[in-house]
Amino acid sequence: MNASLTRYDMEWVLTLFGTAIGAGILFLPIQAGLGGIWPMIILTVIIFPLTYYSHRGITRLVASNETATDITGVVEQDLGRNAGFIVSILYFLSIITICVGYATGVTNIVSSFLENQLGMDSISRPILTGILLTGLTGVILAGEKVVVKVTSIMVYPLIAILFALSLYMIPYWNFSMFTAPFDGGLVAKNLLLTFPVLVFAMNFSPICSALGRNYREQADNAEAAVAKTDRVVFWNSLILLVFVMFFVFSIVLSQTPESMVAAKANNIDVLTMISLQAHEPWLKFLIPLVAFIAIVSSYFGHFIGTREGLDGMIYRVATWSADSDAKARFNHKKLRRYTTIGMIIGLWLLAVVNPPILKIIGAMSAPIIALYCYIMPVMLMKRVPRLAIYRTRWAALVFLFGLVTIVGYGVAEFL
Repeated sequence: MNASLTRYDMEWVLTLFGTAIGAGILFLPIQAGLGGIWPMIILTVIIFPLTYYSHRGITRLVASNETATDITGVVEQDLGRNAGFIVSILYFLSIITICVGYATGVTNIVSSFLENQLGMDSISRPILTGILLTGLTGVILAGEKVVVKVTSIMVYPLIAILFALSLYMIPYWNFSMFTAPFDGGLVAKNLLLTFPVLVFAMNFSPICSALGRNYREQADNAEAAVAKTDRVVFWNSLILLVFVMFFVFSIVLSQTPESMVAAKANNIDVLTMISLQAHEPWLKFLIPLVAFIAIVSSYFGHFIGTREGLDGMIYRVATWSADSDAKARFNHKKLRRYTTIGMIIGLWLLAVVNPPILKIIGAMSAPIIALYCYIMPVMLMKRVPRLAIYRTRWAALVFLFGLVTIVGYGVAEFL
C-alpha cells in the first residue's frame, strides 16, 4: 500500500475520524474499566485489523462499482431492489438505536449537572426530557444545514479536549490493575461485554458510502478508487486506535473500579463521572459541558440521519408500485412533519424510561453495526461475481468477529 496521503486524502481522514468520535468513546471506558486490564490489552491488539478490514470492505463495495453511487444503489444493482431496501432498513436501525442512547444520555448529563453542580432540586424526568428533546429538535428545524455544519466543526475542539484530558490524567495513573491475576473465564466474559462497545466506539461506517462514491466519481477506474479509499481507511483506523485506546487506558488507569460501577449504575458517561469527583471548580463545570456538547452534536447528526432514513423507507414503500406521476405528487413535507413528531414522541418515551445506555450500545446498536459493516460486505463479496477479486483471507476473521459482536453481549450477560 502506498502510504503517502494528499491534502484531499487527509481531509477525508479527518472527516472519517470525526464521524467515529462521539458519545461511544464516553461510555467505552466504563465498560472497559469494569472488565479489567487484560481484556483491554487483548482488544487493543485485535481491534485495528478488524476495524480496518471491515470498513475497507464496505467502502470497496461502493468504490469498485462501475458507476458512482451509494451503498443502497450498489446493492440494488448487484442483487435487486429488495436487497437494497434491506440495506436501507439495516442502516436505519443502526442509527435509531443510537438516537435512543443519546436522548437518554443528554437527559442524564443535564439532570446530574443541575443537581450536583448547581445544587438544584431534582426535576421531573418526563418534563426535563421533553424540554431537552423539544429544544434540540427545534434547533434542527430552525436550520438543518447550519446545524450539520456547526456540529461537524465542533467535533475538532472536542477531540482536542478529550486528548488534553487523556494527558491530564497521566499523573493519576495507578498500575495496580496489572497485578491482577489472569482469570480465563472472567477475561472471556469481559471480552464479550466490552468488544461490542469498542466496535461501536470505533465505527465510522455511516460515512464509508460517501467516501467510496466520492473517490469513484474522481477516479478514472474502480481500481484507482479502491486503492485511494483503502489508504484513507487504513490511516483513519490507525489514528482511531491510538486516540481511542489512549483515552480509554488513561481514564481507566486513573479511576477506581468503584467509580466505574457507580457510573454504570447511574447510567452516566465517563466525563460526568469525573466531574463529580473533580476538586477544581472549573473542571466541575467544564467537563459536563464537554460531555453535553459531545452527545448533543452526535444527537443532531443521528437524528437528521434517522429521520431521512425513515422518510426514505416510508416513501419507497408508499411508492413501490407507483408510476412516475404519483411519485412526483408525493407530499414529502407532510411526511417529514409526521416523522419528526413521531420520533420526538418515541425518543421521549424511551428516554423517560432511562434504559441502560451500555446495554443499548452492546446489545442493540453494535450488533446492527456488525450486520451492516462486518457481515454484509463479506457475504456480498462471496456472492457477487464482480467483487470476487476483493475476497481476502481476512474476510473469515471479520465475519467471525461480526458474529461475536452480534451475540457476545447477550451471551456474556448470562455467564
